[in-house]
Amino acid sequence: LLALYEHHHHENKRAASTSIRSTGSADDDDDWPGHRLFLLSEGAGEDGSTISSESYFDTDKYTLGALYCLSINYILGVGCLGIPYAFARAGFVLCGIIISIVTIMSYMTVMWVAECGVRAEKEARVLAAQIPTNLELHSGEREPRYNGTGTDQHGNSSSAETSTEQPSERSSLLQRRAQRSQTFDPSQYEVIDLVLYYLGPFHKSLYQISLLALMYIGLLAYSQVFCGALAEFLPLGKEAGLIRFLPQLVFGAVVVPLSCTELDEQVGIQAAMACVRFLAIFIMVAGSALALFVDNRNDNDSTPPYFAPSMEENCEMSYTACFSGFGVAFSTALFSQLFQHSVPGLVRPLASQPEKVAKVPTVFGASLGTTYTFYMVLGTTAASYFGADTRSSVNLNFANFSYGLDPQTTPAWIMTCCRLASNIVVMFPALDTLSVFPLIANTLGSNLLTSSGPGLQKWIYAKTKAWNKKMGTDTEKAKLTARASKIATIFW
Repeated sequence: LLALYEHHHHENKRAASTSIRSTGSADDDDDWPGHRLFLLSEGAGEDGSTISSESYFDTDKYTLGALYCLSINYILGVGCLGIPYAFARAGFVLCGIIISIVTIMSYMTVMWVAECGVRAEKEARVLAAQIPTNLELHSGEREPRYNGTGTDQHGNSSSAETSTEQPSERSSLLQRRAQRSQTFDPSQYEVIDLVLYYLGPFHKSLYQISLLALMYIGLLAYSQVFCGALAEFLPLGKEAGLIRFLPQLVFGAVVVPLSCTELDEQVGIQAAMACVRFLAIFIMVAGSALALFVDNRNDNDSTPPYFAPSMEENCEMSYTACFSGFGVAFSTALFSQLFQHSVPGLVRPLASQPEKVAKVPTVFGASLGTTYTFYMVLGTTAASYFGADTRSSVNLNFANFSYGLDPQTTPAWIMTCCRLASNIVVMFPALDTLSVFPLIANTLGSNLLTSSGPGLQKWIYAKTKAWNKKMGTDTEKAKLTARASKIATIFW
């Protein structure tokens, strides 16, 4: 957001007065005509080629389809289970408006992060090549360059007044960025690097605290959800002994190795878990819709669909709007469309494929559009049937759920299928955490490795056998950094 503001601020300022810049400035506004929600591309080099970092990722596995599945898994966590409760408490109209606005803002901020990353990559490469020349120009130059035609390099008329200008605020900003670019790695950066690059160390610390609070609490919650669900199937009495630790051991045995793999190595299991998510949501939507037309709630005078009664007076069930439920709806919608902190990690494996990078906005838009559709359909169908009885986690409503069918008259095989479907929905949070935990842990480990400074990285490198080998190419160095990231993930 700051980069967008800075661009428009100086673009307007340049129209009124001469801007003092060196030839080939790293922050060339002509390359960035404005913020582009549906256009994302790498900066172009001097020869017209695309600037992209050498990638050590498996580009055959990491396709745009894989990016879509990973984005869905980042977004579509257990938060979707609270959507029907939000619809019931806030009302269908109000909750629908809130989710729509949050989805639009989520897409905009996702693209802001992605575009700031592309801009930072370009600036860091150019600034690194110009140091120390760039610093000297921006700190000491007082007069614009002339091209021998009576105008400066930008076509502005020369005058004695412009030659006495003091160094601009823009020059100071570029000087600070040039210093930060020395520690900014364009091929391996996270959001925390962008915060430091654009905002400085104070805001980096503020973001780090927020990220730690969000992710550590989230990881703990995911662990508790899985262990609690698995514990329901185990005989955990007072004399259970060591068996009470079995859920934690099973969970750790699955998620810790997955957390130490890069995103391109998780494509297979993440694609499978995306299918499980779709199946669970389909069962909840189809089951609620079926019950709406089958279960007459012992009211023989009514006709299908049999909607739950409205309870507007105490806001337990509203089909319009109930503003006392605004907080529940807003926080649920915000949490359910949140994945901005993972954008660099999602885009990085495509760094060597500019044709795919250009399609990233479409993939992110499709991912948010998919989750938005799921939320709207799930919220309206489940809340319409369960009404005031909608649980804060709707999967609990499906425990022993008969889908409106009469067990006495329905064939046994149909009821068996219903029980199987209900168990899939009830176990959905536990299965979901096996997918989400490694993604969040991977992002957390990468951010903490980046923010921990060179000391921890050097210590990890010293303990890594590959460090003793001669690192001849950027790809070998990138692989070493990836190995260090895995070790840091376990450490943190």
